Amino acid sequence: MELEKDPTNKGLNRLSPALQQEIKTRADSSPLPLWPAQTRGIPNICLRSSLFGVIQRGRRKAVKGEVIDAVKGLDIRYTGWRLDQGDFDVLVHALHLVSLQQTSGEYVRFTGKGFLHGIGRSAGKSGREWLKDCLRRLTGSAVEITLEVKNTYWTDSYTYAGSLIDEFIYSSSNQAYFLKINPKLGRLFNAGWTQLQWHQRLKLKTDLAKWLHGFYASHKEPYPIKVATLKHLCGSSIGRLSDFRGKLRRALDELTKAELIASWKIDLQDKVHVKKRDSKGPGTPDRGA
Repeated sequence: MELEKDPTNKGLNRLSPALQQEIKTRADSSPLPLWPAQTRGIPNICLRSSLFGVIQRGRRKAVKGEVIDAVKGLDIRYTGWRLDQGDFDVLVHALHLVSLQQTSGEYVRFTGKGFLHGIGRSAGKSGREWLKDCLRRLTGSAVEITLEVKNTYWTDSYTYAGSLIDEFIYSSSNQAYFLKINPKLGRLFNAGWTQLQWHQRLKLKTDLAKWLHGFYASHKEPYPIKVATLKHLCGSSIGRLSDFRGKLRRALDELTKAELIASWKIDLQDKVHVKKRDSKGPGTPDRGA
């Protein structure tokens, strides 16, 4: 959060008492929630938007203050190189390692080889360079989230802006990383989060299937949604809707074959209907708070 630099706090004191309290509360770092070892926790804001999109090879671009497509109620702007599902895996696994030590303000140590194995990637030279590139993008990113605080007679608002990863240090002698996430990133979990069954995600082959897995995992009861809306929400760079619809069908089939969803259909209004598996079944992702 970026506040006016004022040693006497006059800038903060000009705000309403409710907004002052909200800012002070959110200024404190928050430990990440705990989740079972076989799952990975992630804020819903990352699952219900194109923040981590489906980007075709060679189509990644750098943006400044770009509005991110998201479900109603989320207002996100992003600055940096656009992020994809590979970047998502890196952030999620980093959050998992931070969660294990139960502090979001200190460095977590890991080796590149161990980290890559943890996200189902090859630990060869190209994999190690890929990991470093992902960490650069996540460190150089800036996510802006506009929040509103409603009072009895008016509504105050402010914007939180921060990187997804605070910084990382790489030791070439032992190929080890020391990484620290933004200590205030834990606050994003307060707006809702989901536990993803990690072994399920690692079985998926296509980025669209991975994005859909996270999107539907974040909903207890999926609602019908238009194909065009899904195209925007996942950040697909495919031009024609008909081409995207074909890839969407194949991705939904992939989820069905992997037993992550029970069934799906696209109706005459071009709305996608997804039925999740029985919540008691072993293939169903666990939802967070």
